Amino acid sequence: MSTSIQELPFMQVQEALRTIKEFWSEPAWPFGQGTNSQEIARINQEFNYELPPDLREYLAVAPAQNFLFETVGNPMEVYGLPKLQYRQDGYNFNSVTNQAIPDWPAHWFMLADEGADPVIIDLQAPETGVRKLYHGGGDWNEGENIADSIGQFLLCSAALHHALRHFTNDPIIDDASGFNLAPEPAAWLFPRIKQWAPTYYEAWCSTFENS
Repeated sequence: MSTSIQELPFMQVQEALRTIKEFWSEPAWPFGQGTNSQEIARINQEFNYELPPDLREYLAVAPAQNFLFETVGNPMEVYGLPKLQYRQDGYNFNSVTNQAIPDWPAHWFMLADEGADPVIIDLQAPETGVRKLYHGGGDWNEGENIADSIGQFLLCSAALHHALRHFTNDPIIDDASGFNLAPEPAAWLFPRIKQWAPTYYEAWCSTFENS
């Protein structure tokens, strides 16, 4: 089945999942079937902020367990429902001292992490989209926006994963010509990210010098 490529102003979760299914090649489909009402109620109780529609739509189909999208470096770990919670060890809570970590805003909702770089949405300003922050600097001031919506984040993550795993045994060419994505996955990935997430093309593709 060919994968449709279209740019939309705000990609809904269900729409993103339908598009991912067109190219998904893993043996298991990680997302649920919309039966997570008890977990949504729990999360609502843990956060003192109204959950935006985009997040509520995602929680209804969020995976039961953590799973990984492959990236060039550390994989993107997408959290399963049990880990979608207010308390995040190492970010807003220190399990060694059993104390809260004060510099993590209570209105940040953590969806995933990439090598301990948290991926969040701001419940106070959900219109700002999905942001990846950089750990190790002593605060959370450094980061970048990577998607307008959770659906767009999932689609771009899944597309990069697919490009790195399902075209060739050597998807990355690192030689005198630079650090490049191999021709076949590059021809598949780059135009799709340009269409699906043009604002964030560099965030997803600039690692590769042939992007």
